[in-house]
Amino acid sequence: MIPDDVIASIRERTDIGVLIGEYVKLKKSGASFKGLCPFHNEKTPSFYVHPQRGFFHCFGCQASGDVFGFLTRLEGLPFPEAARRLAERAGVEIPEGDPRKDAERKREKEKTDRIASLLDEAAGFYVRMLEEHPHGAMARECYLDRDVDDETAKRFRLGYAPDAWDGLVNLFRQKQRSPGEAEAAGLVVPRRSRDGYYDRFRHRLMFPVSDSQGRIVAFSGRALPSLEEDDDRDPPAKYINSPEGPLYQKGKLLFGLWEGRVSIRRQGWAVLCEGNFDVVCLHRQGLDNAVAPLGTALTADQARLLRRFAERVVILFDGDKAGRKAVRAAFPHLAEAGLPARVVALPEGHDPDSYLREHGIDALQQRIDSAPGIVEHLVDQAAANSRGDAAATADAISSLGPVLKRVENPVERRLYIDRIAQKFGVRDIDAVRQQLRRGLSQGRPRRRQDPEPPPPMDGPPIDEAPIRRNIDPLQGEVLGAMLDQPALFESPESEKIHEVLTDPDLRAIFQATSRQVGRREGVDASVLLDQIGANGASWWLKERLAVQLHDDLESARQVVRDVIPRLEKKAREEVARQLMEQAVAARRAGDDALADRLTRERMALLRGALRK
Repeated sequence: MIPDDVIASIRERTDIGVLIGEYVKLKKSGASFKGLCPFHNEKTPSFYVHPQRGFFHCFGCQASGDVFGFLTRLEGLPFPEAARRLAERAGVEIPEGDPRKDAERKREKEKTDRIASLLDEAAGFYVRMLEEHPHGAMARECYLDRDVDDETAKRFRLGYAPDAWDGLVNLFRQKQRSPGEAEAAGLVVPRRSRDGYYDRFRHRLMFPVSDSQGRIVAFSGRALPSLEEDDDRDPPAKYINSPEGPLYQKGKLLFGLWEGRVSIRRQGWAVLCEGNFDVVCLHRQGLDNAVAPLGTALTADQARLLRRFAERVVILFDGDKAGRKAVRAAFPHLAEAGLPARVVALPEGHDPDSYLREHGIDALQQRIDSAPGIVEHLVDQAAANSRGDAAATADAISSLGPVLKRVENPVERRLYIDRIAQKFGVRDIDAVRQQLRRGLSQGRPRRRQDPEPPPPMDGPPIDEAPIRRNIDPLQGEVLGAMLDQPALFESPESEKIHEVLTDPDLRAIFQATSRQVGRREGVDASVLLDQIGANGASWWLKERLAVQLHDDLESARQVVRDVIPRLEKKAREEVARQLMEQAVAARRAGDDALADRLTRERMALLRGALRK
């Protein structure tokens, strides 16, 4: 449990405008900033950030909250993890409660921070070498030949590892960096024959790999043409990847996720391809929601990670046997993570990069738009791969048993069984079902476990869609002016405002804000929203806190002075209406004395209003 005072300190020391500005391009709009919402797809900006109030709100999808709400919503993080990430950013210590554990955690963090710093320095070195080294042009030519421009290369921090054994070694020696930590980072390798280290990556185009925090944790280096004209040596491995270490477990990360996370969240879907170059090329063509596993088949951890950002996936693997096999291998992990998927079938011999260069983005987009669901794709592939004889047909149908087992909707499952019968030319549906069951018994998959419950939300929950009810414009106008200039809560007009606010929800907001201003000379949006709780005007408050209509005290004070008499008049008219209704009811009941008294009260009220 993170203490409330620590949460408050993190919130106060984190500039929400700077944080969100790292994800969304923001433009100044009065006291707020605005930009395209990262939580839904839109063309006109409706997303506002108010740094002084530590608050964001989207007028389109109604997403709102503070720094914690933004990070948990965008990154799909549980609250404790988001709090720790923000605490690290703000320089706030979160106590663990056990001094020994605190000390151990601090030592471990200092070590991983040093390793992360080495990886970042290496990335900077490779970027400089791309521009400065005589052979850097070979790396630049490699990505330019794939129609990747320099802007995209800079976005992914592509670089060049020189053809030298000691480029990074010398750099780290000059900066007095620890060789052991450079080895732990996977950047250098110890020599076998003598003391010392040599560079792991040499004469390669370098792709940095970032984790979900944006830290560079590894590299993937693509081989470049040999520098020797008569090089009889065996060609080097096409790709060399960093070994796993303290910061890097390849089965838990996705290449391109950091660069594409906002686009994926905004669009609601991701393109899953196979290689680094595929991702970079797709981003270059505007499909900046593309990601890829790191040199392996898709893992369960990667599918769960992707589910934090995407609601569905389009698989865009290579159009060869290995690509088709990878689709089938990915299916159970995507199904387990609850990620619906469609599959783009590329022509034999093509990968996304080559298809783009030959046919263009429009042709690829058409294939994406018309891509079938993954189960339908697997059925079609199984039918195409069967040789047509009875035994091959039976085996192919059996292989689909584990696939249909993961289709939970009974109607969908029945339709797929009909499709299998049609594709394989088997009229007996019962025979198809029997063969599918046989496939389950032959290769019974691991029993699907119930999904783990979400981690406890140790902090404010993500907002639910508010219930909107009408708010009196005049009451909203005067309370909004006071929210813009909190000093008015301590002015003589404040008492009158309290009297004329007849809306109970607005009055509750007024009272909560007044108490807050008395303690801290300003409005903390998150604290205020937390205090009012389930309030019928909370939707209005969120929208009003996102923008500031009155930047100076006098303009806000003038609004208050102009609106108070109008509200007082409305209040008198409402009381007069109620008195009249009561008098009529009393007259009908035969109580003329009460009716006369109520009528006199109404007339006195109206005469008093006229004298004013």
